[in-house]
Amino acid sequence: MRQMWQVFRFEFGIYLKNKIFLGLTIFFIVAIAGLLTVPNILSKIDQGGTGGGDPAPLPVLIVSGDDSAVPFLNDSLSHVFSVASALGKTQEQLEEFVRSGQGYAVILQPDGLSFKYLVPNITLYDSSQPQIAQALLDRYQRQAILQSSDLSEEEIDDIMNAVVVPETINLGTDQTMNFLYTYILIMLLYMAILLYGQLVAQNVAAEKSSRAMELLVTASRPDSLIFGKVLAAGSAGFAQMFSLLLSAFLFYNINISYWQGNMFVASLFGMPFSIMLYIILFFVLGFFMYGFLYAALASFANRSEDVNTLSMPVTFLFLAVFFIIMFSLNSGTVDSTLMKICSYIPLSSPMAMFTRIAMGSVPPLGIAISVVLLAASTVGVGYVSAGLYRMGVLLYGKPPRFSEILKLTTRLREQRERR
Repeated sequence: MRQMWQVFRFEFGIYLKNKIFLGLTIFFIVAIAGLLTVPNILSKIDQGGTGGGDPAPLPVLIVSGDDSAVPFLNDSLSHVFSVASALGKTQEQLEEFVRSGQGYAVILQPDGLSFKYLVPNITLYDSSQPQIAQALLDRYQRQAILQSSDLSEEEIDDIMNAVVVPETINLGTDQTMNFLYTYILIMLLYMAILLYGQLVAQNVAAEKSSRAMELLVTASRPDSLIFGKVLAAGSAGFAQMFSLLLSAFLFYNINISYWQGNMFVASLFGMPFSIMLYIILFFVLGFFMYGFLYAALASFANRSEDVNTLSMPVTFLFLAVFFIIMFSLNSGTVDSTLMKICSYIPLSSPMAMFTRIAMGSVPPLGIAISVVLLAASTVGVGYVSAGLYRMGVLLYGKPPRFSEILKLTTRLREQRERR
């Protein structure tokens, strides 16, 4: 145990002194600060440039063969736009007015049931403006029809202002509110496991290729080496992920007045505390699972170039799991049969079960079974990987094929059973 902690302190210190590690961490913190702060600063600058008030809305010009609709629209639209007179203007003049960027135009047709909407450019935020005029004209036509009947004005008002108020009772998870933070946390989990797993493998291969491994093995137990290396890499990854999440939380609260109206950003920072505990749990278990595998396979490499070849099966398996999770996440089928199966397979459960917890419906017993299976498998993979690491670090020559490594694993298990 003492040797393992010595290896851990040494390896963890290397990560903290690594300029690339520190540079990437600082870069992402600055990027997060910019994304959460710059829009707020720009909005205040814009407000300052316009005297602190909202910019004046563009005028809406109305022309109609049905003069009775014009006052109604003028009165209704004046609460949304500033209304300018279009008396005596032809359609060509209105089109030129709109092209010049001075405003929009609503041209009513003589039948009273259709209109033309003139706009200089249709942007992402203009899609609702024709519907404003259409909704008002719909109301005007219904009101005109009702007024031709024998109904009183109070009865007409009651009919026109009748509103159906829905009440949604959510008995499960709101995927629309949970999607953003689930997506981001899954991406962080994916990148951390893949990046730091590869770093562990590269460190092991570099030490072996430089013959430093022979000195390390004689000075400490191979079990202490692999456990110390994986624990150090996992701690470095967790520290980096925690610093990014903490910086995002701090800068969000600094600019909370600007982002409160944004539903997606508010949902990201409004995640339940239990979700944070689950992501930490699955990060720790999932990283150690793959970290042990990467370290064990890298111990058979004679050069750093051999690491990718030896670890390719594990990397492909991890990528396949990631694509399954992303497809289920984007399609909203997080409780499909495939996802339920993946939730109990240790190599896929860190991402699959977390996704189902965040966006699906999982009974507490199912979560407990998944965590127990993952924890037991991580410990088992750790001991098997330590045995492979013990054999691989002193094995030189042509790197063994993956099938040969499986045979060594079987032989190692048989030796343990005999003892």
